[in-house]
Amino acid sequence: MKKSQKQQMSKEKEAGKVIAFFSGVAKIQGLSRVFLHEVLVDEKNGSVGVVIGFNEKFVEALFFDEEYDAEKQIFRSGQSFSIRASDKLIGRVVDGRGRARDGLGEIQGKETAVFRQAPGIIDREPVTVPLTTGIKIIDTNLPLGRGQRELIIGDRKLGKSTIALDVILNQKHADPAVYCIYVVCGQKEQEIQELVARLEEQNAFLYTMVVAAGAGTSFVEQYLAPFTGCALGEYFRDNGQDALVVYDDLSKHAKIYRDVSLLLERTPGREAYPGDIFSLHAGLLERAAKLAKEKGGGSLTALPIVETQAGDITAFIPTNLISITDGQIYLEGGLFHKGFLPAVNVGLSVSRIGSKVQPRILKDVVGGIRLALAQHKELQKLSQLETAVSREGQRNIRRGVLMLDLLKQGKHTNVTWPEQVVLFYAVEQGYLDDIDESKWSNFEKLLLELIRNRYDEVLKKIYQGSFDKKVEAEIQDIIKDFKQEFLMPKEKP
Repeated sequence: MKKSQKQQMSKEKEAGKVIAFFSGVAKIQGLSRVFLHEVLVDEKNGSVGVVIGFNEKFVEALFFDEEYDAEKQIFRSGQSFSIRASDKLIGRVVDGRGRARDGLGEIQGKETAVFRQAPGIIDREPVTVPLTTGIKIIDTNLPLGRGQRELIIGDRKLGKSTIALDVILNQKHADPAVYCIYVVCGQKEQEIQELVARLEEQNAFLYTMVVAAGAGTSFVEQYLAPFTGCALGEYFRDNGQDALVVYDDLSKHAKIYRDVSLLLERTPGREAYPGDIFSLHAGLLERAAKLAKEKGGGSLTALPIVETQAGDITAFIPTNLISITDGQIYLEGGLFHKGFLPAVNVGLSVSRIGSKVQPRILKDVVGGIRLALAQHKELQKLSQLETAVSREGQRNIRRGVLMLDLLKQGKHTNVTWPEQVVLFYAVEQGYLDDIDESKWSNFEKLLLELIRNRYDEVLKKIYQGSFDKKVEAEIQDIIKDFKQEFLMPKEKP
């Protein structure tokens, strides 16, 4: 045990006794001056648990050891639960308590409090810097900014984790750099291993770290994991850098907290969740912010994931998180089963930061996509009713089908925003209107390959903010020449 903890124990002279203990969840009598998230200690083992609540009768705590000897006396430490945070955590996998679980040695760094207040309004500034994801449907319709909180919501097995993982993988060449933390809470061990393997395969551990608290770990690890991930992200944010944290997923975290609360015999509320589950998640997600320049100008972006049952977004936890966040990316089962991937329903999804964080050139090029998709949906309904649709209406239906087809994207792929500018500029200018539907995806694939390999300079000009008539003419020439070659009938051997 640390010397300071012994001194604190002797100074306080306040001992507690465990009166109820089950699977690491404890009620303790005594310790009347304890505070929330204070670390509890004993005389031999040092830190033994963390306070998660109290009332006038007893203190509620989660113990680190689920088989703890409840006969021992418990003392206050006077310190809030903390972990070690530093740049050396990049590339590491830690557990919910911030300890190494990758066999690469102990974690080194500065002691950092895991439970902190969110920055005040005066310490923030508006979210204006883009966080480009490389996912077409998000960058064009649901743009994200550095410092935003965007919920990813949908039924199980629709690709929520895949979207979050792809956002991280596509930060490889982000400028300025984005340091990523992927928090796994309540998932199977096999899924954690697959995640780590994918990050290693894509060299994403050069800027990423993982906080993993699998389904088989203790209550305390799963409870602490999101807060540990948030504290690691805040370390980079407070040093003037940009960080992104993914919480996968908060519905499982809420269930863990519900289990703990029921063991503590707290009064259950709606869907048996405790009344303070909202404030717990609100306190976590409010910590995502873009700091003012006086505070270093760093940012922490949050992508919480929540699972719905049969598409019910009106359930307790989904509605809580929708009300806390700055928008949601809604994944729909119907789109998934039709083969539209990623299965994002643009109509039910929203980014409340919106086009303020979209690169100006991309915003100008794709400004009509959302409207075109809405018109397409309405016109399709009319055509199904066998109503006569004008030639312009038929053209709009076809254009909508084309937009939807080009918004499809395979998992673990990256289409940069300058590439998206070229692609959707070609659509807006009508270059794909006379191409058969069956050839659209192949046209896109080959056009992007051509631009990446031969016309990298054009993409650089767009990235630097140049999109004058000269650049437009270059793009038009590229597309015309490519289209002529693409449509040229192949000679039979």
